[in-house]
Amino acid sequence: MEIIFPITNKVKSVSDIHIIGKSSAKDPVTIEINGVKSVKKLIESKDANGENFYMLMTILKLNAGENTIIVTQGKDVNTVQVNKVDSPTTISDWTEGYMNFHSSDRREICLACHRFQDLNDCVNCHRDKFMGTWVHAPVKQAKCFECHEKDNNLIPQEPFSETCLKCHNNFSIQMKSSQYVHGPVAAGFCTICHSPHKSTDKTHLRKPVNELCDGCHASSELGFNYHQKSYIKFHPVDKVYMEKFNKTLDCSDCHTPHYSSDPLLLSADNVTKDQLCAKCHDEQNTAELLKVLTDKHNAEAK
Repeated sequence: MEIIFPITNKVKSVSDIHIIGKSSAKDPVTIEINGVKSVKKLIESKDANGENFYMLMTILKLNAGENTIIVTQGKDVNTVQVNKVDSPTTISDWTEGYMNFHSSDRREICLACHRFQDLNDCVNCHRDKFMGTWVHAPVKQAKCFECHEKDNNLIPQEPFSETCLKCHNNFSIQMKSSQYVHGPVAAGFCTICHSPHKSTDKTHLRKPVNELCDGCHASSELGFNYHQKSYIKFHPVDKVYMEKFNKTLDCSDCHTPHYSSDPLLLSADNVTKDQLCAKCHDEQNTAELLKVLTDKHNAEAK
């Protein structure tokens, strides 16, 4: 018995899970989940050469937290660990770490029953994409094929902005007229930061703002750690509560993640640094505060 799905033996899920297997033997399998056993008959099918094989297809109801699934057929024993979680944002799309399932040789097995041309087939495996605090409008409206191309093994165009900007065309116009564009945006890889399906954030970010930005900008290896190379290193930016706005400071309070007229992508176009600082600080004090930071930086550089 070969387990085809899940692709790995340790996964996360937000809903009940499909177990799909392929076997050369027609003997029933025993499925044990969290200590409860059941027997499942296999479905007979044929490969491209007309040879018989047998499919295991079942949906198992999960408990919250860790679940242990054991699939046994004769001497073949397969174990799958599934962690059922509440938030879809804790799950990376399983397709991102592997060869695209729809273009792999395993696709031929599924084509015996599935055409991959119908939304019902999408929901069968990808129901977690429809679950989240914020679900992308095309997903909520079940318009999978607006982004996933039937003639390209359901893979969106790359760079992904070719797909995203079909709807977000106002963004495209503004970006083209901007002097400075953030690297991932200019390269067209929107999905580095944004989940195209669902999130717990209304802007569909994959992670909280600071954590997301730190992935590149706190990395000495990538060389983008500007804060550590300038006077800003003396300005506290981590876990700073801004009483004026009743929120904790994050990167987007000073920077725009997409484009700007400022080379540092400061969020307030056509304003001085003093004026940007005045978003949080008293305006009459900003010049002196900037001087203190600059003096500290210059003294350390000597």
